[in-house]
Amino acid sequence: MKATKQRLKWLRLGIVGLLGAIAAPFVIPPIAEAGQIIIITDPHHRYPVYERERVRSQVTVEFIAQGNEWANVYVDGRRILSAHNTNRRKRFTFREGAYELKITGVNYFDVWAEGYLDVGRDDTNIIVVSFSEQGVRVSGDPHAWIPIATDQRSSVR
Repeated sequence: MKATKQRLKWLRLGIVGLLGAIAAPFVIPPIAEAGQIIIITDPHHRYPVYERERVRSQVTVEFIAQGNEWANVYVDGRRILSAHNTNRRKRFTFREGAYELKITGVNYFDVWAEGYLDVGRDDTNIIVVSFSEQGVRVSGDPHAWIPIATDQRSSVR
């Protein structure tokens, strides 16, 4: 009699434990949704990619050509700005993400700066990219500009 009660007690405990294990993922939110930052190392990127809550879906990026040199701005291989005599400042709206950015002189092969522009990392509304033959300066989000090669002409502000 005592052994039967003991078996029923363990059987009930096992059933309750099994039901708890099944229901736990639905009751307890996943750790990634609790506001923690997860770092993913991807062999295709030279820098860590941060998975984060969607802070900003669209960011305004303003490109300003300093000096009087003619220049071109390419984003993901497509020319979006040709800074000549008069049109030396232009605004664009970018979705959150990283974009390949290349700034050249008049000739496509006269590369002034090359790297990635990672927008939407924080709650910044506008990022200003000032560039010239001497380098690139980014304000708004100090970590938005990720140069491919560190040389004298590329800098972050």
